[in-house]
Amino acid sequence: MAQLTPWPTPPPGPVGTLPDVIPANEVTPVASPLTPGGIALQVDPIFAGPVPRNPPRPAVRVMSGEPDSGDRITLEFDAGALVRTVQLTYEPVSPFAAPSPVSGQRVVRAFRLRLYDTKGAPSALAFKIPVRMTLRPKPEEVFASGNDAARLLVARYDEGRGRWEPQVTAYDPGRNTLLARIFQPGLYGLLAAPAPVS
Repeated sequence: MAQLTPWPTPPPGPVGTLPDVIPANEVTPVASPLTPGGIALQVDPIFAGPVPRNPPRPAVRVMSGEPDSGDRITLEFDAGALVRTVQLTYEPVSPFAAPSPVSGQRVVRAFRLRLYDTKGAPSALAFKIPVRMTLRPKPEEVFASGNDAARLLVARYDEGRGRWEPQVTAYDPGRNTLLARIFQPGLYGLLAAPAPVS
């Protein structure tokens, strides 16, 4: 007998490229930094197909390892930020060991983010979608900014130019958090600008 109705339309294929997720047993792990609070971990990408364009988007959340939860930073990798599995290390750096910023600013906190591939080799992979970095300013950091947390700024040190590059930073007074969006690993600092002299 002839088919009276057409076959149903096949389901659509994946939107975009599927990320390259490597199982943990195939990853050569990198060592965790020896500095207290340092971490080393594997971050798997999330498929960035039909996901909402506006927040909340599916995300992988990573938190640094300082003993005091108030000192920790949070990184959120949205779907589409990574195209393949990577390894991430976070290492706190003494503000006194960090390069000096322009006159009038002061480094009050510093840390280094490094990316590695699944074989343990350093990677310069840039994030396809900015990674959200959240941190809570400490009382001494707020004091260094003239008791105005909105004068604190996240910056990335550009090794080639020898200067700090400001990142767009927003202060949420309700949550007492600073939010910055970053596109690549590197040396990051929290810079305090003193209050203007009136």
